[in-house]
Amino acid sequence: MQKINVCICGGGSQGHISAGVIGSNSNFSVNVLTRNPDKWSKNFKTIDLNGNEYRSTINIITNNPDEIIPQCNIVLFCLPGYANRDVLMTIKNFLKPDCIVGSVFGGSGFFLEVFDVLGPEQKSFSLQRVPFTGRSLEYGKSALLKGYKSTLNVAVNNIEYPEKLTGILQDMFNTPVQLLSHYLTVTLSNSNPILHPVRMFVLFKDWTPDTYYSSIPYMYDTDWDDETSELWVECDNELRQIIEKIPINGNEIPTVLEYYGCRNISELTVKIQSIEPFKNVKPHMIKTNKGYSLDIHHRYFTEDIPYGLVLIKSFGEVLRVPTPKTDMIIAWAQRVMNKNFELDTKTIKSLLDNEKK
Repeated sequence: MQKINVCICGGGSQGHISAGVIGSNSNFSVNVLTRNPDKWSKNFKTIDLNGNEYRSTINIITNNPDEIIPQCNIVLFCLPGYANRDVLMTIKNFLKPDCIVGSVFGGSGFFLEVFDVLGPEQKSFSLQRVPFTGRSLEYGKSALLKGYKSTLNVAVNNIEYPEKLTGILQDMFNTPVQLLSHYLTVTLSNSNPILHPVRMFVLFKDWTPDTYYSSIPYMYDTDWDDETSELWVECDNELRQIIEKIPINGNEIPTVLEYYGCRNISELTVKIQSIEPFKNVKPHMIKTNKGYSLDIHHRYFTEDIPYGLVLIKSFGEVLRVPTPKTDMIIAWAQRVMNKNFELDTKTIKSLLDNEKK
Protein backbone atom coordinates (compact mmCIF):
# COMPACT_ATOMS: atom_id res chain seq x y z
CA MET A 1 0.00 0.00 0.00
CA GLN A 2 1.29 3.44 -0.91
CA LYS A 3 2.13 5.54 2.13
CA ILE A 4 -0.09 8.48 3.01
CA ASN A 5 1.99 11.64 2.86
CA VAL A 6 1.29 13.87 5.87
CA CYS A 7 2.66 17.36 6.46
CA ILE A 8 2.61 18.60 10.05
CA CYS A 9 2.33 22.37 10.39
CA GLY A 10 3.40 23.68 13.76
CA GLY A 11 6.17 23.10 16.27
CA GLY A 12 4.21 23.14 19.52
CA SER A 13 3.36 20.22 21.78
CA GLN A 14 0.82 18.63 19.41
CA GLY A 15 3.17 18.97 16.43
CA HIS A 16 6.02 17.38 18.34
CA ILE A 17 4.01 14.48 19.74
CA SER A 18 2.31 13.83 16.39
CA ALA A 19 5.64 13.78 14.54
CA GLY A 20 6.71 10.80 16.61
CA VAL A 21 3.41 8.93 16.83
CA ILE A 22 2.33 9.29 13.20
CA GLY A 23 5.82 8.81 11.81
CA SER A 24 6.28 5.56 13.73
CA ASN A 25 3.43 4.04 11.68
CA SER A 26 4.72 2.52 8.44
CA ASN A 27 1.51 3.53 6.64
CA PHE A 28 2.48 7.19 6.82
CA SER A 29 5.30 9.39 5.60
CA VAL A 30 5.70 12.42 7.88
CA ASN A 31 6.99 15.84 6.89
CA VAL A 32 7.24 19.06 8.89
CA LEU A 33 6.58 22.60 7.66
CA THR A 34 8.17 24.92 10.21
CA ARG A 35 9.74 28.36 10.52
CA ASN A 36 12.74 26.66 12.15
CA PRO A 37 13.76 23.75 9.91
CA ASP A 38 17.39 23.91 11.07
CA LYS A 39 16.29 23.08 14.62
CA TRP A 40 14.56 19.82 13.65
CA SER A 41 16.15 16.41 13.35
CA LYS A 42 15.01 13.77 10.88
CA ASN A 43 15.46 11.19 13.65
CA PHE A 44 12.60 11.99 16.01
CA LYS A 45 11.06 10.20 18.97
CA THR A 46 8.04 10.59 21.23
CA ILE A 47 8.11 8.96 24.67
CA ASP A 48 5.09 8.32 26.91
CA LEU A 49 4.97 8.18 30.70
CA ASN A 50 5.33 4.39 30.63
CA GLY A 51 8.59 4.58 28.70
CA ASN A 52 7.11 3.49 25.37
CA GLU A 53 8.88 5.08 22.42
CA TYR A 54 7.53 6.11 19.02
CA ARG A 55 10.48 6.51 16.68
CA SER A 56 10.05 8.39 13.45
CA THR A 57 12.18 9.27 10.44
CA ILE A 58 10.89 12.58 9.14
CA ASN A 59 10.96 12.74 5.36
CA ILE A 60 11.18 16.48 4.60
CA ILE A 61 11.71 19.34 7.05
CA THR A 62 11.33 22.75 5.46
CA ASN A 63 10.03 26.30 5.73
CA ASN A 64 9.20 26.30 2.01
CA PRO A 65 5.62 25.13 1.27
CA ASP A 66 6.47 24.55 -2.40
CA GLU A 67 8.90 21.86 -1.32
CA ILE A 68 6.35 19.66 0.42
CA ILE A 69 2.69 20.75 0.17
CA PRO A 70 2.16 19.66 -3.49
CA GLN A 71 3.18 16.11 -2.50
CA CYS A 72 0.87 15.79 0.48
CA ASN A 73 -2.35 13.84 0.92
CA ILE A 74 -3.06 15.40 4.32
CA VAL A 75 -1.89 18.70 5.79
CA LEU A 76 -2.28 18.53 9.57
CA PHE A 77 -2.45 21.84 11.45
CA CYS A 78 -1.01 21.65 14.96
CA LEU A 79 -1.14 25.39 15.48
CA PRO A 80 -2.73 27.90 17.86
CA GLY A 81 -5.81 29.64 16.48
CA TYR A 82 -4.04 32.91 15.78
CA ALA A 83 -1.55 31.18 13.44
CA ASN A 84 -4.02 29.21 11.31
CA ARG A 85 -4.91 31.95 8.87
CA ASP A 86 -1.33 32.92 7.99
CA VAL A 87 -0.32 29.31 7.34
CA LEU A 88 -3.46 28.67 5.28
CA MET A 89 -2.51 31.67 3.16
CA THR A 90 1.04 30.31 2.85
CA ILE A 91 -0.01 26.88 1.58
CA LYS A 92 -3.04 27.96 -0.47
CA ASN A 93 -1.37 28.01 -3.90
CA PHE A 94 0.43 24.69 -3.41
CA LEU A 95 -2.45 22.38 -2.43
CA LYS A 96 -3.32 19.68 -4.94
CA PRO A 97 -7.08 19.23 -5.59
CA ASP A 98 -7.49 16.04 -3.56
CA CYS A 99 -5.40 17.18 -0.57
CA ILE A 100 -7.25 17.21 2.77
CA VAL A 101 -6.51 20.01 5.24
CA GLY A 102 -7.15 19.19 8.88
CA SER A 103 -6.50 20.32 12.43
CA VAL A 104 -5.94 18.60 15.76
CA PHE A 105 -8.36 21.08 17.35
CA GLY A 106 -11.32 22.96 15.89
CA GLY A 107 -12.39 25.08 18.85
CA SER A 108 -10.32 28.08 17.78
CA GLY A 109 -12.29 28.69 14.60
CA PHE A 110 -10.32 26.41 12.26
CA PHE A 111 -13.21 25.67 9.89
CA LEU A 112 -14.14 29.36 9.71
CA GLU A 113 -10.60 30.24 8.62
CA VAL A 114 -10.55 27.41 6.07
CA PHE A 115 -13.83 28.59 4.54
CA ASP A 116 -12.59 32.17 4.34
CA VAL A 117 -9.10 31.46 2.96
CA LEU A 118 -9.52 28.25 0.92
CA GLY A 119 -13.28 28.29 0.32
CA PRO A 120 -16.08 26.00 1.56
CA GLU A 121 -15.27 23.50 -1.21
CA GLN A 122 -11.91 22.64 0.39
CA LYS A 123 -11.74 19.09 1.74
CA SER A 124 -11.18 19.55 5.46
CA PHE A 125 -11.57 18.02 8.92
CA SER A 126 -10.91 18.83 12.53
CA LEU A 127 -10.80 16.91 15.78
CA GLN A 128 -13.08 18.04 18.59
CA ARG A 129 -10.31 17.82 21.19
CA VAL A 130 -6.57 17.47 20.85
CA PRO A 131 -5.45 13.84 20.55
CA PHE A 132 -2.67 14.03 23.15
CA THR A 133 -1.49 15.88 26.20
CA GLY A 134 2.22 16.45 26.61
CA ARG A 135 5.02 18.74 25.53
CA SER A 136 8.23 18.90 23.57
CA LEU A 137 11.29 17.56 25.37
CA GLU A 138 14.09 18.77 23.12
CA TYR A 139 12.78 21.11 20.45
CA GLY A 140 12.68 19.47 17.05
CA LYS A 141 14.07 16.18 18.37
CA SER A 142 11.79 14.61 20.98
CA ALA A 143 8.48 14.89 22.81
CA LEU A 144 6.83 13.65 26.00
CA LEU A 145 3.36 12.13 25.60
CA LYS A 146 1.65 12.52 28.99
CA GLY A 147 -1.85 11.32 28.11
CA TYR A 148 -3.89 9.59 25.40
CA LYS A 149 -7.59 10.01 24.64
CA SER A 150 -9.71 6.84 24.73
CA THR A 151 -11.60 8.04 21.64
CA LEU A 152 -11.41 10.99 19.26
CA ASN A 153 -14.27 12.79 17.55
CA VAL A 154 -13.91 14.39 14.13
CA ALA A 155 -16.04 16.66 11.95
CA VAL A 156 -15.50 16.90 8.19
CA ASN A 157 -16.40 19.20 5.32
CA ASN A 158 -16.70 18.27 1.64
CA ILE A 159 -15.29 14.77 2.19
CA GLU A 160 -16.87 12.31 -0.25
CA TYR A 161 -16.14 9.21 1.83
CA PRO A 162 -15.93 10.38 5.47
CA GLU A 163 -15.82 6.83 6.85
CA LYS A 164 -12.65 6.21 4.86
CA LEU A 165 -11.04 9.33 6.31
CA THR A 166 -12.14 8.32 9.79
CA GLY A 167 -10.33 5.00 9.34
CA ILE A 168 -7.18 6.79 8.20
CA LEU A 169 -7.26 9.11 11.22
CA GLN A 170 -7.83 6.14 13.52
CA ASP A 171 -4.70 4.53 12.12
CA MET A 172 -2.81 7.83 12.24
CA PHE A 173 -3.49 8.54 15.91
CA ASN A 174 -3.75 4.90 16.99
CA THR A 175 -7.06 5.74 18.68
CA PRO A 176 -10.72 4.97 17.85
CA VAL A 177 -12.27 7.88 15.90
CA GLN A 178 -15.97 8.71 15.71
CA LEU A 179 -17.55 10.85 13.00
CA LEU A 180 -19.57 13.89 14.06
CA SER A 181 -22.45 15.27 12.03
CA HIS A 182 -21.50 18.95 11.62
CA TYR A 183 -18.43 21.19 11.66
CA LEU A 184 -19.98 23.40 14.36
CA THR A 185 -19.80 20.49 16.80
CA VAL A 186 -16.03 21.01 16.92
CA THR A 187 -16.11 24.80 16.45
CA LEU A 188 -18.15 25.43 19.59
CA SER A 189 -15.97 24.01 22.35
CA ASN A 190 -16.16 24.01 26.14
CA SER A 191 -12.62 22.69 26.51
CA ASN A 192 -9.60 25.03 26.21
CA PRO A 193 -11.52 28.08 24.88
CA ILE A 194 -13.49 28.18 28.14
CA LEU A 195 -11.29 26.17 30.50
CA HIS A 196 -8.13 28.28 30.26
CA PRO A 197 -9.77 31.73 30.48
CA VAL A 198 -11.94 30.60 33.39
CA ARG A 199 -8.95 29.28 35.27
CA MET A 200 -6.83 32.37 34.61
CA PHE A 201 -9.69 34.62 35.72
CA VAL A 202 -10.16 32.79 39.03
CA LEU A 203 -6.44 32.79 39.73
CA PHE A 204 -5.81 36.42 38.80
CA LYS A 205 -9.18 38.23 38.95
CA ASP A 206 -7.76 40.82 41.37
CA TRP A 207 -4.96 41.76 38.96
CA THR A 208 -3.91 45.38 38.54
CA PRO A 209 -1.06 46.82 36.43
CA ASP A 210 1.02 47.05 39.61
CA THR A 211 0.38 43.47 40.75
CA TYR A 212 3.26 41.01 41.11
CA TYR A 213 3.04 37.50 42.55
CA SER A 214 5.48 35.80 44.91
CA SER A 215 4.96 32.36 43.31
CA ILE A 216 3.31 30.66 40.35
CA PRO A 217 0.12 28.72 41.23
CA TYR A 218 -0.85 25.37 39.74
CA MET A 219 -3.41 25.39 36.97
CA TYR A 220 -5.09 22.17 38.00
CA ASP A 221 -4.07 19.70 40.69
CA THR A 222 -3.48 21.13 44.17
CA ASP A 223 -4.75 24.67 43.49
CA TRP A 224 -7.88 23.85 41.50
CA ASP A 225 -11.03 24.72 43.50
CA ASP A 226 -14.83 24.70 43.46
CA GLU A 227 -14.90 28.35 42.38
CA THR A 228 -13.17 27.43 39.13
CA SER A 229 -15.36 24.38 38.58
CA GLU A 230 -18.52 26.40 39.14
CA LEU A 231 -17.53 29.21 36.77
CA TRP A 232 -16.51 26.68 34.11
CA VAL A 233 -19.92 25.01 34.35
CA GLU A 234 -21.70 28.39 34.27
CA CYS A 235 -19.88 29.39 31.07
CA ASP A 236 -20.60 25.95 29.66
CA ASN A 237 -24.30 26.48 30.40
CA GLU A 238 -24.18 29.71 28.39
CA LEU A 239 -22.60 27.82 25.52
CA ARG A 240 -25.33 25.17 25.84
CA GLN A 241 -28.00 27.84 25.33
CA ILE A 242 -26.22 28.93 22.14
CA ILE A 243 -25.98 25.36 20.86
CA GLU A 244 -29.71 24.82 21.45
CA LYS A 245 -30.48 27.64 19.00
CA ILE A 246 -28.44 26.10 16.17
CA PRO A 247 -29.74 23.21 14.02
CA ILE A 248 -26.98 20.78 15.03
CA ASN A 249 -26.90 17.71 17.25
CA GLY A 250 -26.03 19.23 20.62
CA ASN A 251 -25.57 15.76 22.10
CA GLU A 252 -22.32 15.56 20.14
CA ILE A 253 -20.93 18.33 22.36
CA PRO A 254 -21.05 16.86 25.87
CA THR A 255 -21.28 19.28 28.77
CA VAL A 256 -18.27 19.63 31.04
CA LEU A 257 -19.95 17.51 33.71
CA GLU A 258 -20.91 14.84 31.17
CA TYR A 259 -17.45 14.72 29.63
CA TYR A 260 -15.76 14.16 32.98
CA GLY A 261 -18.47 11.84 34.32
CA CYS A 262 -19.39 14.12 37.23
CA ARG A 263 -22.74 14.87 38.86
CA ASN A 264 -21.89 18.18 40.51
CA ILE A 265 -19.30 20.87 41.12
CA SER A 266 -17.47 19.13 43.96
CA GLU A 267 -17.07 15.94 41.92
CA LEU A 268 -15.68 17.96 39.02
CA THR A 269 -13.12 19.58 41.32
CA VAL A 270 -11.94 16.22 42.61
CA LYS A 271 -11.79 14.87 39.05
CA ILE A 272 -9.67 17.72 37.68
CA GLN A 273 -7.32 17.50 40.66
CA SER A 274 -6.78 13.80 39.96
CA ILE A 275 -5.99 13.81 36.22
CA GLU A 276 -2.37 12.68 35.85
CA PRO A 277 -1.43 14.69 32.71
CA PHE A 278 -2.68 17.85 34.47
CA LYS A 279 -0.26 17.42 37.37
CA ASN A 280 2.35 20.16 37.89
CA VAL A 281 1.07 22.36 35.04
CA LYS A 282 1.50 26.07 35.76
CA PRO A 283 0.52 29.19 33.81
CA HIS A 284 3.37 30.88 32.00
CA MET A 285 4.51 33.92 33.99
CA ILE A 286 7.39 36.36 33.70
CA LYS A 287 9.96 36.57 36.49
CA THR A 288 10.99 40.10 37.45
CA ASN A 289 12.88 41.62 40.34
CA LYS A 290 9.50 42.49 41.87
CA GLY A 291 8.08 38.98 41.54
CA TYR A 292 6.08 37.20 38.82
CA SER A 293 3.86 39.03 36.35
CA LEU A 294 1.24 37.71 33.93
CA ASP A 295 2.45 36.80 30.46
CA ILE A 296 -0.25 38.30 28.23
CA HIS A 297 1.54 36.94 25.16
CA HIS A 298 0.97 33.32 26.16
CA ARG A 299 -1.65 31.34 24.24
CA TYR A 300 -3.98 31.24 27.28
CA PHE A 301 -4.54 34.90 26.40
CA THR A 302 -3.64 35.25 22.71
CA GLU A 303 -5.53 32.14 21.54
CA ASP A 304 -8.20 31.23 24.07
CA ILE A 305 -9.64 34.73 24.49
CA PRO A 306 -9.96 36.12 20.90
CA TYR A 307 -10.29 32.74 19.16
CA GLY A 308 -12.23 31.02 21.93
CA LEU A 309 -14.41 33.07 24.26
CA VAL A 310 -14.88 35.95 21.81
CA LEU A 311 -15.92 33.45 19.12
CA ILE A 312 -18.52 31.96 21.49
CA LYS A 313 -19.69 35.46 22.44
CA SER A 314 -20.07 36.30 18.73
CA PHE A 315 -22.44 33.36 18.29
CA GLY A 316 -24.32 34.44 21.39
CA GLU A 317 -24.66 37.99 20.10
CA VAL A 318 -26.08 36.88 16.74
CA LEU A 319 -28.46 34.40 18.39
CA ARG A 320 -29.42 36.87 21.15
CA VAL A 321 -28.31 34.56 23.93
CA PRO A 322 -27.18 36.39 27.13
CA THR A 323 -23.67 35.39 28.22
CA PRO A 324 -22.97 37.32 31.45
CA LYS A 325 -20.24 35.03 32.82
CA THR A 326 -18.47 34.89 29.45
CA ASP A 327 -18.76 38.69 29.20
CA MET A 328 -17.24 39.08 32.66
CA ILE A 329 -14.14 37.07 31.71
CA ILE A 330 -13.73 38.84 28.37
CA ALA A 331 -13.95 42.24 30.10
CA TRP A 332 -11.27 41.14 32.59
CA ALA A 333 -9.01 39.83 29.80
CA GLN A 334 -9.39 43.04 27.81
CA ARG A 335 -8.29 45.00 30.86
CA VAL A 336 -5.29 42.73 31.47
CA MET A 337 -4.26 42.69 27.78
CA ASN A 338 -5.12 46.36 27.16
CA LYS A 339 -7.17 45.34 24.12
CA ASN A 340 -10.74 45.63 22.90
CA PHE A 341 -11.86 42.56 20.98
CA GLU A 342 -14.45 43.08 18.25
CA LEU A 343 -17.16 40.47 17.78
CA ASP A 344 -17.22 38.85 14.34
CA THR A 345 -21.00 38.85 14.06
CA LYS A 346 -20.96 39.34 10.29
CA THR A 347 -19.16 36.02 9.69
CA ILE A 348 -21.29 34.16 12.21
CA LYS A 349 -24.54 35.54 10.79
CA SER A 350 -23.49 34.53 7.29
CA LEU A 351 -22.64 30.99 8.46
CA LEU A 352 -25.92 30.58 10.30
CA ASP A 353 -27.92 32.02 7.39
CA ASN A 354 -26.30 29.45 5.08
CA GLU A 355 -27.29 26.67 7.48
CA LYS A 356 -30.94 27.67 7.11
CA LYS A 357 -30.83 27.35 3.30
